[in-house]
Amino acid sequence: MKKNDKQIRWLRVGLWTLGGFVLGAVSTRLWLAVFVAVVFGFARILGELSRPRPTAPVATPPMTDKMAAHYADSGLNESEIDLFRETMDQVAAQIRQFENIENRVPKIKSVALNHDLDNVMHAYFKAVVKTPKQLASAGHFVYEQLPNLVSIAQKYEEISHHEVKTQDTYDVLTTAANALGDLAEAVKADYAAFVENDLDDLEASVALAKRQMQPRLNESTVLPGHQVAGNLAPGHQVAGNLAKEEMEKSHE
Repeated sequence: MKKNDKQIRWLRVGLWTLGGFVLGAVSTRLWLAVFVAVVFGFARILGELSRPRPTAPVATPPMTDKMAAHYADSGLNESEIDLFRETMDQVAAQIRQFENIENRVPKIKSVALNHDLDNVMHAYFKAVVKTPKQLASAGHFVYEQLPNLVSIAQKYEEISHHEVKTQDTYDVLTTAANALGDLAEAVKADYAAFVENDLDDLEASVALAKRQMQPRLNESTVLPGHQVAGNLAPGHQVAGNLAKEEMEKSHE
């Protein structure tokens, strides 16, 4: 593979090779020193090749007529639409980048599953696209939380590929995993706050529907051919009284 594709850091390869030579030289045998140097250098090259490639920027896809109408109905002008689409394309790319990392690193995958992070990120993305005028309200997620999730995941993956791990290494990895969990909970809380208006609107709509249905429910409890007593016309009340008297006489 090309050097630029995998970004092999030859300085590190050289340092590992030199370290292996020095370690082998302790035996005072030249052939052993060369052998250890070659092994160390080759191991470092494998480590460099296992590092993920840098994510290439993705061009903004053409806008569909449906989305153009949606943005226009939302009150965005042309420049605001361009900015919004560029921002959300970057958000989508970062979400994919995080998911790619978690598919390669089991621990990150575990953290994401425990906190339902993938579903929350996708739901947050859809909610922002649905209400583009509210992009500023999602600023913590778009400009801080999501970039930090990707950054921590990248560093976690890089450190997890270290051939030699000390206790400090494991401590750092544990701290990073805990930080990812905390960030996931923060994203979940921010998403809940972002869609709170939708929940309020739904509750208001349900309450209105119940109020509108109440008169019909009252009418439905009256038997066919009968009416609520308080709403009877005078003539109907007289007829009702006469009918009652006739029933009483029939039992005398």
